[in-house]
Amino acid sequence: MNEAPSHSLHALPSELLIQIASHLDIEAPSIAKFAHEPSTELTVADATPLKNLSRVSWRWRKVVIQILFKYTRVPLDPNPQWVPLDARLIESMQGQLSTLSNHEFMIYTKMRSKFKSSSAFAFDQSFDDILINLCRIQEGDEFLKSSPTILWLPHLNSSFTDFGRIVSKYQLKQHIKSIVVHTDIEYGLRHVSTADAPLARAVAEIWTQIFTYFEPTRVVVAAPPATLAGLLDTQMLSSDTWAFDMKMHYIELVQPSPPRLDHMSSSCRPWNTALLHRRPWSYVGYNEGSSITAYSTYEYHLKQSPKMLYLMLLRLAKEVETCCNITSFSFTGVFPFATNVTSIIRALHRIPTLRNVTFQLAPGPENDLLSQPDRMGRAQSGDFWLEWTESYKVIASYLGVFDFEDGAEFRSKDCTGETLTKDVEEIVELLKHRGAGWRSKDGEVGVWVRDYALDDDFTAPSVDQLTALTGDTTMIV
Repeated sequence: MNEAPSHSLHALPSELLIQIASHLDIEAPSIAKFAHEPSTELTVADATPLKNLSRVSWRWRKVVIQILFKYTRVPLDPNPQWVPLDARLIESMQGQLSTLSNHEFMIYTKMRSKFKSSSAFAFDQSFDDILINLCRIQEGDEFLKSSPTILWLPHLNSSFTDFGRIVSKYQLKQHIKSIVVHTDIEYGLRHVSTADAPLARAVAEIWTQIFTYFEPTRVVVAAPPATLAGLLDTQMLSSDTWAFDMKMHYIELVQPSPPRLDHMSSSCRPWNTALLHRRPWSYVGYNEGSSITAYSTYEYHLKQSPKMLYLMLLRLAKEVETCCNITSFSFTGVFPFATNVTSIIRALHRIPTLRNVTFQLAPGPENDLLSQPDRMGRAQSGDFWLEWTESYKVIASYLGVFDFEDGAEFRSKDCTGETLTKDVEEIVELLKHRGAGWRSKDGEVGVWVRDYALDDDFTAPSVDQLTALTGDTTMIV
């Protein structure tokens, strides 16, 4: 075997090659694009230098493999796998008993017994379209595969297990720091009660498999609202999702590094149930996208956007002890309704461990929604900014009354231009009338730090001042 020339790059020790490769370890797109309007492009990278380097030679492949999978994406299988069992389907199976698989024959036998024990005649016309159960197609179920109606529930694709074996073979588990689970398929069985149990089992299987093979410090889930609700084991609490036209939501969960796996033996939360309780997360980030299409609807202010985040925060408040509750929170949305922000703030009030809070409520520099007439519809830009202002008043009220520790931080990512920065500063400045000391952080625009030393410098506010701050006398405490 020929040795590499002494002047060859391959002659360098692996430690130096790893150092060289680390300079190509650019920020993952799921980080760079998380605050952008949610889309299927979250995990799409404009450049893949590490992947390209790994293709140069086996030596480089061996060098970069430990950092190549640092940021991993797990797409959910788009193929439907569930068949609704009804009387008509079971009746059609009777003529093909000899060709049924063992699984299909077991289903036929079981369902016929159920029909016979029913007080109604199973094959009456009134009984024909009643959904009895959902059945997952198994290998060899050719009859079920030919069903005209096959439904989708979230599930991992068949290649996931193969990837898990690669992770085990090359001992990559400790090197995978971030996982993005994503799909663009909308779950459509939210109103079918018999689908609840299969959905719960399917989602539990997803998270069990993922945390069997991986131990990431960061998990991102990107999915349409109804699908995300299922993946998070929660509800949407909204019948107005049509008005908002939100294609996807993102949620980001981060645990301390290195992970506190020993903490999972405690009883401070119901471990290994929903994703929210799989690990002791310290940070929750959420991006619900744009609400602007709802402004075009009649009495838009009465519409309710999906409430998964609100319900998640309430679960943390009720089911998690202080020792492993979140300390940081971030919310991103494009002109959310003030009522939505108010519900989030009410949930945050119940989490005493928060030390860092971030909000972005206006389009970012990458977003040109305000120049898209088809997205704006009949909406008035004045309504957008009215809701934006009212939302910041609610946030300011929260900053004024919540018992933040000294040094806690509030960040507004809307402070990217002179006008919005001035508007946010004026609203936060009103905190002085609440006796709460918040000062601008040196060298950072749009960041304020809780400073107890400034509390005594402020005078007590009048009722008019407090009303101007909160926009609602019922929130004055």
